[in-house]
Amino acid sequence: MIQKMSKEVIITHYKKQYLIALLNDGKAAEIFIKAPDALEIGDIYIGKVQNIVENIQAAFVEISPGIIGYYSLKANPDHLFARPSKGKLKAGDEILVQVERGSIKSKAPVLTSKIQLTGDNMVFLGNQKFIGISKKINEKDRRTELKKLGQVLTHKSNTGIIFRTNSAKTANQCLSDEYAALLVDYNNIMSTFCSRICFSKVYSAASDWLKYVHTLPESSLRILTDIPEVYENLGNRYGNGPDAPCCQLYKDEEYPLVKLKSMETQLGRALSKNVWLKSGASLVIEPTEALTAIDVNTSKAEIHKKNEEIFLQINLEAAAEICRQIRLRNLSGMIIVDFINLSSKKAEEQLMTELRKLSRQDPVQLNVIDMTPLGLVEMTRKRTYRPLYEQIKEAETFE
Repeated sequence: MIQKMSKEVIITHYKKQYLIALLNDGKAAEIFIKAPDALEIGDIYIGKVQNIVENIQAAFVEISPGIIGYYSLKANPDHLFARPSKGKLKAGDEILVQVERGSIKSKAPVLTSKIQLTGDNMVFLGNQKFIGISKKINEKDRRTELKKLGQVLTHKSNTGIIFRTNSAKTANQCLSDEYAALLVDYNNIMSTFCSRICFSKVYSAASDWLKYVHTLPESSLRILTDIPEVYENLGNRYGNGPDAPCCQLYKDEEYPLVKLKSMETQLGRALSKNVWLKSGASLVIEPTEALTAIDVNTSKAEIHKKNEEIFLQINLEAAAEICRQIRLRNLSGMIIVDFINLSSKKAEEQLMTELRKLSRQDPVQLNVIDMTPLGLVEMTRKRTYRPLYEQIKEAETFE
């Protein structure tokens, strides 16, 4: 009998910031560091346009003193002016914007005028006529039912809906109630933002301590925190229903949660250039500005002579660990992997098939492109948040 993997989320303090980690059987699968006052994706502000850069069709908008975001004019042709303005958007204009994506590396946070409000089962789209359904909802009848429900809910307003995965098992009446509540929030925002002063935060995205840990709440999931306000927040969010995750408050001040779960050791390993495999082989992971290079070495693996089967087994072991490390370190953009060379086309195809299978387990879009004539494997991963090494570097400035 196969034993089910235990999932646990740890939320604690680390270097005066929040550390959020997903542990699978005690081993870190994802780690995120978040500043207490960091911009929340989904927050809505009255911002002031600082300048327009015509050649890249963008504006730079200050949403809080010293915090400037990137605002694409091509993606946002319609602007929500907080003060009367004539003609094109110009420096000095005050507009309503939402944080669409946080800062990544040296890039500014991305702002949008397309207001979205996220609920437990849906994303409410303000001023956007669109009905979308999560790709993870596979049942054809349920997809058809949700499509019809979305049309009924939005037909009297210029709004849209994206049904999230949770909506597959949620009663239609609950979905209707949630849409109605989000519509009230949206109308309140749109009817009052013109009376707010510049740099005001018009709307705060709901505090979701699991938003950076890509796992759905489930009864088998355990959430452990030593921060009382986080524990209270989780209790308010998930309650004590049969499908709610188990939330516990850790209270041992003499032995902090960080030490109990060996988080400093796990962080050290997640930042290490070298990763050892059980076979004795190793990975060398080197992030650069343009891409991340990963090299697979035989290292201490016992290989007495050139053996195609052994090389394939090492590569398959490396493929699994590479996918784990990409998720753990939150690597994104272009990723180049130099596996041990295989002379057999059949062995190469087996490796690529396994790598593609493993890549689909990542909650963030991870694509295996192909193997080049030089034997290098090209992969890409969607940028969602800063890589772990950048998060740690920023956390050290808070000490």
